[in-house]
Amino acid sequence: MTLPPPIPSHCTRPAGWWSRHWRWAMPLTVVLVLGVAGGIVAWSVLRWSEAARESPPMREALRRAGCSVELVEAFGEPLRTGSMPLGSMQTAIDGQRDVGLTVALEGSRAHGRLFVQGSRRDDVWDYPVMYVLGENKQTFDLSALDDDEAADECALQECRDRGECPLAAAL
Repeated sequence: MTLPPPIPSHCTRPAGWWSRHWRWAMPLTVVLVLGVAGGIVAWSVLRWSEAARESPPMREALRRAGCSVELVEAFGEPLRTGSMPLGSMQTAIDGQRDVGLTVALEGSRAHGRLFVQGSRRDDVWDYPVMYVLGENKQTFDLSALDDDEAADECALQECRDRGECPLAAAL
């Protein structure tokens, strides 16, 4: 007896790229997606931090802190801020802006936290809250009754010019 002829086999298609390489391509894809997402988050946080440090309320608060005789006497010089301000910055459609920030403030002798809140209405900034809380819970008020006058004066520089500063503030 003779055997029947063999059944013709289906032509098998060669395996595609994904089916051949998925074992290494899948983890690499996940790592790349997570890396890109992490990079976007880190970039966003750094941009926000830069915008917060360069905001007019933060610049004015640091200027006033550097001009405060009592603060410089207690903290020492130079005054430096921490790397990451915390808080919020909101801008409305009509241009009104509200900023509330806190940042670490360090001197050569002490450290504390700088708190500032500012509101811009009609291109004029108002600072209802601006103070430094020292490590021993001592508070240094940096707010002024008239913000326009406070922007033009520096008590520490005037004290140094007159030669009346305490020894610690003059160093």
